[in-house]
Amino acid sequence: MNKDLLLNRYQILKELGKGGFSEVYKAYDTRMYRVVAIKKIPASRKTAPRALREARTVALLNHPNIVTLYDFEEFEDDYYLVMEYIEGATLAEILNKKSPLSCDQSIAIASQICLGLECAHLNGIIHRDIKPENLMLLQDGRVKIMDFGIARLKSSTMTRRGDILGTLAYMSPEQAQGEYVDEATDIFSLGVVLYQMLTGVSPFAAETSGATIFKVLNADPVPPSRINPEAPRKLDVVVLKALEKDPEARFETATEMRYKLERCRTSSVSPQKLLKPLILVAQREEEEEEIPGGLDRLRERIWSVIGDHAESLKRGIASTVLALSFWLAFQKFPFYPGSITLFLPFIILLFTFLTPSVGIASSFALLLPAIIKYSRSLGILFASFSLIYWLTFSRKKPLTSLVPLFIPIAAHLNLGIVYLFLVGLIFSPPLAACLSGLSCLGLEFYDLFTGHPVLRFTDIPNEYFLFKSLKHLGLTGVLKQLIAPFLRHPFLIYQVILWSGIGFIMGVMTIKRRFSSSLLSILVGSALLVIGYTWIPTILNIPPVSYGGLMQRLSFSLIMLLILLPLIPFKHH
Repeated sequence: MNKDLLLNRYQILKELGKGGFSEVYKAYDTRMYRVVAIKKIPASRKTAPRALREARTVALLNHPNIVTLYDFEEFEDDYYLVMEYIEGATLAEILNKKSPLSCDQSIAIASQICLGLECAHLNGIIHRDIKPENLMLLQDGRVKIMDFGIARLKSSTMTRRGDILGTLAYMSPEQAQGEYVDEATDIFSLGVVLYQMLTGVSPFAAETSGATIFKVLNADPVPPSRINPEAPRKLDVVVLKALEKDPEARFETATEMRYKLERCRTSSVSPQKLLKPLILVAQREEEEEEIPGGLDRLRERIWSVIGDHAESLKRGIASTVLALSFWLAFQKFPFYPGSITLFLPFIILLFTFLTPSVGIASSFALLLPAIIKYSRSLGILFASFSLIYWLTFSRKKPLTSLVPLFIPIAAHLNLGIVYLFLVGLIFSPPLAACLSGLSCLGLEFYDLFTGHPVLRFTDIPNEYFLFKSLKHLGLTGVLKQLIAPFLRHPFLIYQVILWSGIGFIMGVMTIKRRFSSSLLSILVGSALLVIGYTWIPTILNIPPVSYGGLMQRLSFSLIMLLILLPLIPFKHH
């Protein structure tokens, strides 16, 4: 087939796959100058209805989340479906290498499947075989629904009552019993796929076909949150509603399910950013074969292991820093007996690692009595700030909310500017701006409370030691003492705004996640830092930072970044 043009038009490039009913090839369309996928189906009494059904149903659909059919040909003893060639990985391939997925990744994939099903259902088409093997994830983060081979029109009588078509573990109860199926059967299958993405297991998997059908018909699945604590309870509700045995109890439409899923999202990151790492995971084996060996292979394997255990590593580091921070706070505010003071940080570490939002709330609650004992007014302010911070930030993004705790450590190591740049490189623009500003403000208060000789990144002498001066003051006095340094030195307020602006601009420049854009953003961030600390303050009548001291810190930070970035394969950034 490779030597001659198929159908006098298509040059076969390679075979993509082979199944029980068909073979799929990658081909080049010499007439339209494009790469296509061709599904070859042998003509027979058994396969002819399937080929015709797939061609007619897909031809009715034109949607970004459904594979596009270009042409349908019958030649000699075969049928040929000419479709768009999509490059990516099936969800099955991804789940084989990385499972479970994060909640936001699972929601992003399921929401796009809902969009594709909305189009199909509006055209009266029921897919009947939604499963990971039939869902393709593209390089740009889109999800495509494939293989409409057993799809049917709602008005069609081609499939008789009693016929069982589909994949057992993803079948709805009515489909498994050979009863009439409608949109609800696709919603059930999508519920199974979503459950598998969230937990890494199928809710109805069993060793035999009979046992699988029995579980589909009779077994109630365990809520996903019991298997994966990261899954929120409100997502349990969505999944279990999609998996109701009674079709009438499920979502009425894929649109309704999509709306409910979108409300469970905890991140505003685009699907492209969320899902592109999954493509990289699926392609890892091929890429490893291309690595020549030596240092490159070692580096790739190290970061592959880090990528496979990214969530555990993030939790471990964040919970350790939180526990260490509160251990230091307990030393400053003695309240608990010595043995308990040593034990409490381990409790905080364990709680935060297992359930980050609960661990953060627990740490605030444990520290509050110690602060109230030292100063009731300061305790009231701490309780108010902690509650607001937890409700607006830590409850939804617990690990991200702990990022500002790293800035004192970075500043002590003279890596404060490195910290600022990494925040701009890693997070989305609004989040980078928020974290950068909060970190700068937190560092200023840290210095003001601890009496550090010089406020970091400024030439302002630190004449304040708030930890000692607030002890016997009332609420009004505490507020005045906290505000006084900022009123006397407006540069402290300006510095927070400067950091927020740099974080936002760097976040905007690195949205596309290219190595070149990251390097450019670092250079732009450096220029903005120099301008912001030396030139703009003179316009605002604020004493600028000395140029020599700033360049010394900046040079050290740039050297550290230049050492760090090449050590990390860019796809892991």
